[in-house]
Amino acid sequence: MGILIKNVMILTMDEDRGIIDNGYILIKNNKFKKISFGEYKGEFSDLQVIDGEGYCALPGLVNCHTHAAMTILRGYGEGLPLMKWLNEKIWPMESKFKEEHIKFATEFACLEMLSTGSTCFNNMYFYEDQIIDIVESLKIRSVLGSAIIGEEWEKQMEVAINIDKRVKNSKSGLLNSMLAPHSPYTLDKSALKEIAKEAEKLECGIHIHVAETEEEINIIKDKYNMTPCEFLEETGIFNNRVVAAHCVHLNDGDIEIIHKRNVSPVYNPQSNMKLASGVARISEMMDKNINVCIGTDGTSSNNNLNMFEEMETAALLQKLWYKNPTKLDGKTVLKMATLNGGRALGINKLGKIKEGYLGDLILINLNKPSLIPNHDIYSNIVFSANGSEVEYVIINGEILMKKGEFFNIDKEKIVYNFKNMCRKL
Repeated sequence: MGILIKNVMILTMDEDRGIIDNGYILIKNNKFKKISFGEYKGEFSDLQVIDGEGYCALPGLVNCHTHAAMTILRGYGEGLPLMKWLNEKIWPMESKFKEEHIKFATEFACLEMLSTGSTCFNNMYFYEDQIIDIVESLKIRSVLGSAIIGEEWEKQMEVAINIDKRVKNSKSGLLNSMLAPHSPYTLDKSALKEIAKEAEKLECGIHIHVAETEEEINIIKDKYNMTPCEFLEETGIFNNRVVAAHCVHLNDGDIEIIHKRNVSPVYNPQSNMKLASGVARISEMMDKNINVCIGTDGTSSNNNLNMFEEMETAALLQKLWYKNPTKLDGKTVLKMATLNGGRALGINKLGKIKEGYLGDLILINLNKPSLIPNHDIYSNIVFSANGSEVEYVIINGEILMKKGEFFNIDKEKIVYNFKNMCRKL
């Protein structure tokens, strides 16, 4: 059965179409079949019809860097700089996690993301093989990366390779995978070289933290007399499609490497602010047509998975940093959170409401007080919306949420299981 959304405002994120003030969207066989102005005059048989009057349709948001199961750690280890936070709080607690913890925490994370309009997320964590069934049952688009870190990297890479095989055999059309080496400072050169070669063989891409803190810069400089970007280029990591989380401390040469190697930096402004890591030079990267996307990071460094909040912070921080209110307008930021995200993850038919693209979209209620009046819809979405305006979520041509209520997802059970697990932990 297809879906018809009629009488709706459409932000296509397609430069050729722009905004359709009143039109319709036809979705069939998991893709956008027809998008047009005016009234739909085709056949209505075998269609679920949504009256979109008072709503705006936009592509689902793509969270390009997160650690979903860290919902367990929301509010844990507060007020510490990154390295102290990781070494003294996060990593010791994560060492206690079992498969059950990851399962319930990831379910809860998906619920949070769907509720606030994220239809796709790029994950780096442990026990990723255990959550394939979870994300498929919840029907959220996912890119799974099993973390590779420390001295047991060879064993972890085998796990990651097996996950890639399972993902490629999946029939859902919702899954992709990437190799996920944690960072340049938690793996030695030989490990990174092998991971780079394996990623090339698998053609799956790499998801990695890059230049997040000044301390990381100093570690790599002391050990290799290079910047993290120079080091990763030498190891062959950048021979792959790379999603590089943070990229806070890049010099001019690093930005040239990122540009030359078509690396997609992920801007995580709230996490970088909370951990006082610094401010990434996003506007300068955008000026060079680097494919910058947006992510929330994990909930213990954010502390939520709300991409609407992230978009607003993304823009405001750049305006303040450059002391220029013209930096990162609403349309640019929304593109970073949709189309650029799809490109970064190698899902090239994602992030636009356009014929032939994957049928992932959200509908926001334009009658919410936060969105009235509507002088500039892009501005309203980025600077006024908070995520509560999302009332419909459609992924892969299937309705997951309608008027704020989930279809075929037992929200109460997920919340109960998660809260019960957190109490025990």
